Amino acid sequence: MQKKNLEKIYRVNGDILSTLIASDEIGWGSVSELSIQRIIYISTVLFSFRYEDKKNPFEEDYDYSVSLRGPYSDIIPQSLNFLIVNDWVILSSEGCELSERNMPDMSRLPNYLERKEWIETIIYILGIYGEEKIYDFVFRDPQYQDNLQRNSIREINTTSHNKTVQTLRKMKIAFEKALGESASELDNKKYLNMYFDYVFSRILRGETD
Repeated sequence: MQKKNLEKIYRVNGDILSTLIASDEIGWGSVSELSIQRIIYISTVLFSFRYEDKKNPFEEDYDYSVSLRGPYSDIIPQSLNFLIVNDWVILSSEGCELSERNMPDMSRLPNYLERKEWIETIIYILGIYGEEKIYDFVFRDPQYQDNLQRNSIREINTTSHNKTVQTLRKMKIAFEKALGESASELDNKKYLNMYFDYVFSRILRGETD
């Protein structure tokens, strides 16, 4: 395996282990590969939404395409295989679980802490609203739907200019206007919690304008 590709696998390893650790902390225990795909996709898209002028640390590592089960990146099963072979992750009938082996030191991975904390935030939101509601959001995701309806096999755009982020930002203007100055004082968890209360009252009913 080429060094560049191996470094990419290591970064994705960090994201998957962060996902499993955060999921375990909220009592999920095991997580399916499909759920990992969706969680990291949501993490990638929402980072571009939350930080408009900041480089998205997930963007270079994930090339998402359309599948009937949701956005799919082939780097994720590659990384999972690596983690399973090295006994950091166990594959059970219910999904992927952390093994009892001590976790590797991932602190030197590029942007590891930033990525880890963001994934923890997304898992926190998932824990509040439930997987099914968030996954409903994924399938109504304007960028995903655009690719699906055009039967496009091209990579799904996860940059800050994709249709999902543009749609969320339209609603963000009204949301932050209602909050006033307090919007800038909220941490990520509080902000996204309140924002998704607003989003789910509109986007899941098709009210995106």
